[in-house]
Amino acid sequence: MDNAFHDLYEDKVRPYLDFIDSLRALGVDQDLPLPTIVVIGDQSSGKSSVLEALSGVSLPRGGGLMTRCPLELILKNVKTDEWKGMIAYKDYEKKLGDPSEVEREIKTAQDTVAGKNNEISTERITLKIESRTAPDLTLIDLPGIARIAVGSQSHDIEKTIKKLINSYIKKAETINLVVIPCNTDIATAEALQMAREVDPSGERTLAVLTKPDLIDKGAEEQVNKLLRNELVFLQKGYLIVRCRGQQDIDNKMSLSEALKREMEFFKSNKHFRQPLAEKQATVPCLADRLTSELVQKIKKSLSTIESQLQSKVEETNQELASMGDTPSDDSEKKSFLSNKIRKFCNDIIALASGDFSQDFVSDLKLFPFSRECFEKWHCYLKEQESDLETKDDFRNKVKDNVESSYGRQLPGFLHYGVFESSAKYLIRKLEEPALEMQKEISDKVKSVLTELAYKHFAELPKLLKETKVIIDKIRQMQEDEANQMIKTLFRMESMIYTQDAIYSSRVELMEDTEEYSMHDNNKGLMSTESVVSHLTTHLKIYYKIASHRLVDLVPMAIKYYQMQESITKLQGEMFSILQMRDLVDELVEEEGTAAEKRRTLIERRERLNKARLALIKF
Repeated sequence: MDNAFHDLYEDKVRPYLDFIDSLRALGVDQDLPLPTIVVIGDQSSGKSSVLEALSGVSLPRGGGLMTRCPLELILKNVKTDEWKGMIAYKDYEKKLGDPSEVEREIKTAQDTVAGKNNEISTERITLKIESRTAPDLTLIDLPGIARIAVGSQSHDIEKTIKKLINSYIKKAETINLVVIPCNTDIATAEALQMAREVDPSGERTLAVLTKPDLIDKGAEEQVNKLLRNELVFLQKGYLIVRCRGQQDIDNKMSLSEALKREMEFFKSNKHFRQPLAEKQATVPCLADRLTSELVQKIKKSLSTIESQLQSKVEETNQELASMGDTPSDDSEKKSFLSNKIRKFCNDIIALASGDFSQDFVSDLKLFPFSRECFEKWHCYLKEQESDLETKDDFRNKVKDNVESSYGRQLPGFLHYGVFESSAKYLIRKLEEPALEMQKEISDKVKSVLTELAYKHFAELPKLLKETKVIIDKIRQMQEDEANQMIKTLFRMESMIYTQDAIYSSRVELMEDTEEYSMHDNNKGLMSTESVVSHLTTHLKIYYKIASHRLVDLVPMAIKYYQMQESITKLQGEMFSILQMRDLVDELVEEEGTAAEKRRTLIERRERLNKARLALIKF
């Protein structure tokens, strides 16, 4: 019956654990989060004792920080009495023939991975154990939370450890096993607080209480309240264990003997008989619970893992495709260069035409930026027009000009010279804002084209440099031409002209809204105030006509020279690069990190595809 139960258990549990372990062995956890149990606790919380009791082997012990990098513990229950072990880290792997080797090998591994100065490393050590007494379980042990640097440790050791712990426990796929000693203020345990920060509801957190034999007399009920989930609520609740203490270790107590003593302790202790009866006490109960929790988590995550693997493979293939194949001979190099330039030109054409089917081009937002600038230009012209209606400054300036002209002009004549000079003054004030807008858009065009160049040529530094030189040259050329056109527009506006019919219609519209007629000069000589009012009205009319021309002509000039012509010329210059045969070798030369990036992407694709195949077989 025991064998039959064991076989059934293995059929239901072991495949899930083996599947996730195989993905982790492939390195898939670099690409997507996998269901995991991580063990965290304050320094000297009894974490090592719990792991020893689960694994059946001794782990590094002593004063100070003993776990200095993540330790992946893969435990497998087997029917035979043969004990097998294996430790792996970096490119090193070693089979272990006896449990007594484990502690020494872990110390050596930590010194290799994290150095001999008690520093912390994020690189993982993997320890696999197969034995008759081991549970079917995989978990990751993380360094205990240390508050004070010891010896040669860096002063920010606590911050470093917390950052490492947080990188694991914040993932939704992680089950957090928090180890808390009973003889401390459990509610304020740092490890529990960290777990609750990333898992406020406690749905991913399971706490295990240690050192129940060290509880002060009378404090047992407080511990039982925790076990009943009445103090600090966790959806997964609490368990309690009693592992070997330092004196037990000094007395050479074996782990099997410690398990027997643990059972006797809970059976004989009146305060903890109930948790034992409810399977909330002892290391074996903890092992069963952890295995059950992990398998449930894996089952729920399978569909997510499948979709994430598919998404990651597609993403990796796209990145590799964007890099192109590594060219070897002259023909391949020219073809490679041609493809790179063609793709770049396709993007800048899409940018100029407003074809935003490609997300990256759309994200550059050149058109929205220019449109916003043109809208600000429109608003500025309207504000200036409004100022003529509401401010006295302009009217006073016209009055000064009228009074200054009396010495040379007989009374009764309209002051056209004053009108003309005032109109030119109004238009001239608009030239500087127009040039500033042109400069702003010129800077944006350069920024956008440079960003596109980096997207396409980041791994080809010499081609990128050549492209940036071309962009700078075209930018300066087109900025000069746009400036010249805008200045020409304003020189044309200085002529003070519009069609008679247009001006007359504007005058008629104005007369309908004014309190006086613009032709009352037939009734006699006009006063200075009347002349100023008439001139001001005429200036308002002419300003509206001129500003209505400029509100479109200035943006059209900028769009033509800065956007359309810049991109057309850039396209021509880029294709002319292909004619520089003596430069092809240099231009397709990759930067040092590009080849490494390609190799990394290929490796990632291989392990993701292996993981997908493993999932299909599973």
